[in-house]
Amino acid sequence: MPNEKTPVSMEKVIEFLEKNVVGKTVYSEETQYDLDFGRLEGTYSTEVSFSNLMCSETGFTMDGFTVSHEKVVGTNVLRILVREVCLASFFKYEFSKRTSSGEITGLLRFVSSSATSTPSLAEATVSSIFGVTFKDNEFRWMEDQILYRDQLNTDGSYSPKAFTSENYLKMKDGKLEYGFSAECYSVNPKTQERKRVFEYYSPFVAMEK
Repeated sequence: MPNEKTPVSMEKVIEFLEKNVVGKTVYSEETQYDLDFGRLEGTYSTEVSFSNLMCSETGFTMDGFTVSHEKVVGTNVLRILVREVCLASFFKYEFSKRTSSGEITGLLRFVSSSATSTPSLAEATVSSIFGVTFKDNEFRWMEDQILYRDQLNTDGSYSPKAFTSENYLKMKDGKLEYGFSAECYSVNPKTQERKRVFEYYSPFVAMEK
């Protein structure tokens, strides 16, 4: 069929990751976002390290380790500090090529973090991975958080929220760049019904030094 997509080559994706991604760390500038319908303003900067690429006949897994510095303040005149943390987190990517469709799908699983007294908002979360493409040395995929996570409110309580994001890894001027843009949804924990929440999240971009 003339409009049929060319299947993504798992071999080329793995080759790209082996050559350009595994063993690398990327660093973001301070990124801004809103919480609780604009009542809170957050900023964070993150280091992301990729490692431990393991391949099978139909796919691969890869580890992601992040160190994030986050600050949340009120948006009123007083700008009261609500939350300030430095958190290390460990994630695992799992990708597999489906024989039925030729598509690459997968999961991003939260494994552990350094959170102790501070609630770990990503604890026991998983995102499905789909929409995988690889073109011109740029690896792209979509993530859709399954169920929901806890999101901080102005009064110190938490709301069930879920995120979708478009993610990429690419080389730019000989350096690795990792980025994503995210959308937030409120979730009914009983029915899992989602509604788009128009909270602002700056596109995240992290570069190899």
